Amino acid sequence: MESFRLMCNDAIRIGLAGDASTLKRLSKLTYGDLGRYEVPSCYKLCAISKAAGILAARKKSISRGFPTKNPCLSKLLLVSCYRFKIENGSLLVPLGDHKFEGVPLNAHTLAAISQTGVKVRSFTLTERSLSLCIAMEVEEKQVGGVLGIDRNLRNVTVGNAEQVTSYDVSKTVEIAETTRSVVRSFRRNDVRIRKKLAASYGRRRQERVRQILNRVSKSIIAEARVKKQAIAFEDITDIRKLYRTGNGQGNGFRGRMNSWPFAELKRQVEYKAAWEGVPVITLTKGETRGITMDCVRCGERLQEPVRGDGAHHRQLWCEGCKRWDDRDPIAVMNISRRAWLRFVHAKGGAGESDEGEP
Repeated sequence: MESFRLMCNDAIRIGLAGDASTLKRLSKLTYGDLGRYEVPSCYKLCAISKAAGILAARKKSISRGFPTKNPCLSKLLLVSCYRFKIENGSLLVPLGDHKFEGVPLNAHTLAAISQTGVKVRSFTLTERSLSLCIAMEVEEKQVGGVLGIDRNLRNVTVGNAEQVTSYDVSKTVEIAETTRSVVRSFRRNDVRIRKKLAASYGRRRQERVRQILNRVSKSIIAEARVKKQAIAFEDITDIRKLYRTGNGQGNGFRGRMNSWPFAELKRQVEYKAAWEGVPVITLTKGETRGITMDCVRCGERLQEPVRGDGAHHRQLWCEGCKRWDDRDPIAVMNISRRAWLRFVHAKGGAGESDEGEP
């Protein structure tokens, strides 16, 4: 692991000197220089690949205008996608000269990689952990509808015209507020210790939030798999621009909104859906314009309640239907309908949309 770390740092140094961040160019510049390390050649290729990823991330940060330092790999690790084996319940790591070092795998890992069609592509070994990258060929399932997902700060609403389900995720807001309160209470003079403690609490908050979203995403995928439906998201990647510093909003409001884990939920749903063969669609901002303000029955523009009307909180009035409707089910039904139209047009002709639209 120490040799792998040194090879990565050598590749990073050469890449910075030669302004190289692509794998092909970095390999040409560094492979000969890494010949002095007496390790199997597969680790040299993986070290160059790791360095190329670090340099590419640095180049991306610079293009976005973020200040960066010269990167380096400080942790001891070993990454490889070549020549390893899994035999007798252990991962056999090549050491050279046809020698291997065995790392025992637990029952959960063995059960996961023994599934039909699962292949282990690579491993990452650190001082305290072992991670396996696995892949499986999955055939995309035929679907007969779309589940729309509306992500909000305190709830996640999922459904279509047939059924709408709301998941309470207000616990994530409480966790974030508690973490910010604890971090603000630090009075230690040493900035390094405060940063270390804040990072520890931040990791704890992240893991707790991920666990809550994991349960929600599993329920969403299970519903989509049973009902044979695709999943549709709206594009809200630039929503944080609405509550930046200087917009006239309070620190508490900006803190709550900046801790909103909407991207983490989408990430979990996407990789779990890919594992199950469930299609996922992300609608553009143009396709989702007005999803909350258009009535799903008559298409009339909905009206918000008068300020101070607590009886109709998060509800909208339809002048055509003469009724109040909750804005979250309206959003998911509009997302589902518009995603289904695009899904049908992508899969077949325009004439099929009328027959298949729910």
